[in-house]
Amino acid sequence: MPDYARELQHGGRVAGVDEVGRGPLAGPVVAAAVMFESGVPRRLAALLDDSKKLSPPA
Repeated sequence: MPDYARELQHGGRVAGVDEVGRGPLAGPVVAAAVMFESGVPRRLAALLDDSKKLSPPA
């Protein structure tokens, strides 16, 4: 788990970025970024998860 020490030295902002495209060569790709200011409520932060942990469709 990162400790974000470097980010805290530069204003404390961290952005989470993800992309999806299923390997297309020069085809459609979707990317998204999320950034929260400091002080995100712990119960909201606890709901954030890695999409790679989701089960594959049946």
